[in-house]
Amino acid sequence: MIERIFLVCFFVLVSCDKFSSKKGFDENNLVKPEDLGEYHKLKKDNIKVYLPEGFTKLSDVEIKEFHKQIKDEKTRYYFEQVYEAQRFIKGNFYNFYSDAYATEVAIHTLPYMPFDKGSAKQLLYYLRKDHEKYQKITKIFHNKIKATYFGDRSLQIFKASYRLARYNSSDEQEAIRDFEMFKTIYLITSKRKTFIINFLSPFEENFDPFIRKIKL
Repeated sequence: MIERIFLVCFFVLVSCDKFSSKKGFDENNLVKPEDLGEYHKLKKDNIKVYLPEGFTKLSDVEIKEFHKQIKDEKTRYYFEQVYEAQRFIKGNFYNFYSDAYATEVAIHTLPYMPFDKGSAKQLLYYLRKDHEKYQKITKIFHNKIKATYFGDRSLQIFKASYRLARYNSSDEQEAIRDFEMFKTIYLITSKRKTFIINFLSPFEENFDPFIRKIKL
């Protein structure tokens, strides 16, 4: 759905006058995906995150109610366990959800923690071990799509994206996928602040343009 919206805006929402201008086509006049977003303030941490339009902040009660509505028991267990694990981790948590995109965004602020490429590799290892633990219970596989790191003195970003899938048979030749989601994790440190943003979506999408517009 989000891809369709982006494509429509990309090809349609361009001024007709610009196309008829003598100067010709100017891609700077195109509506970009990140232009369709809006800011949400994380009040306890004085951070403004930028998300696609239509996301609303969820209370703890709303999050638990949302999880109860998940019909599949193992899938519901996965969401509930991830949420319950937050209680044992220092920092503040913010959860957002969009019905239009069926996407959940979880944000966790941490004590200030500058890191480097080596630290990012360690984090990737811990993520893999954590995913393997849930896989044994839920049979949901976390297949890494890509992991990248960018860093300098003022900004460090680690990004890892996964394709989550579960199959209805242990026989790979006969198995049919009955569950698929995409997870993208960002660990960000800048201006003496560190936080994690976790996107969980039914489609694969690049959220980098929204990450770049975060205000600290």
